[in-house]
Amino acid sequence: MIEEMYAGDGEKRTAYHRGTDEFRGAVSSLEETFGTQPHEMWKSISTSQYNSIYEDNIVSIVNLVQPAYLASFNPVAVGRKFFTDNKWIYDKIYTLTTPSDCTLPSPSGAIPLFIGELVNVYGQAGDSDLTAYKCLYFKCDNHNAVETWSGVELGQGSYNTFYSATFDTNNDNQRLRMKSYAYNSAGAFTDWDDIWTSIATFRGIT
Repeated sequence: MIEEMYAGDGEKRTAYHRGTDEFRGAVSSLEETFGTQPHEMWKSISTSQYNSIYEDNIVSIVNLVQPAYLASFNPVAVGRKFFTDNKWIYDKIYTLTTPSDCTLPSPSGAIPLFIGELVNVYGQAGDSDLTAYKCLYFKCDNHNAVETWSGVELGQGSYNTFYSATFDTNNDNQRLRMKSYAYNSAGAFTDWDDIWTSIATFRGIT
């Protein structure tokens, strides 16, 4: 297991690293619906989770290598979302943000780290432009402040917890969904702020 993600609507998903039995089992299940997938290029895969924004069950993967056709977005990471009911596939790009650049709302004391959005530039199945829905991924050391700001209870990890809020940027940045990412021990994904610092330093961002 890599992480547990808790949504404000009570939904939960778990992500598994490649090379584990859970990873192989999740890939096999996904391929029953979507056919053979390039899972050798995936870093992780999640269990299915219902997303109330899209009214669909979604399996999330994180790529080992960023596809060249998404290079123009200058992403720090790339994933893919499989909508298992509608049979849609979207890429998800994650880009760096800063407190001075970020225009999305966040609770007091939060540090914006990344912005995520769904794109379909390669022509995968999916017939809607979903780029208005943007996720802000942030750090906040005050879990209670995040819950108060969002109005929902969220899970915590014993090692680290980070957060994400999804907004409709076509509707005055209305917050549609709230999530926490819980980590109970150190690992590849558990220190988002350190990842941000490393990338920002490399890019000359302060």
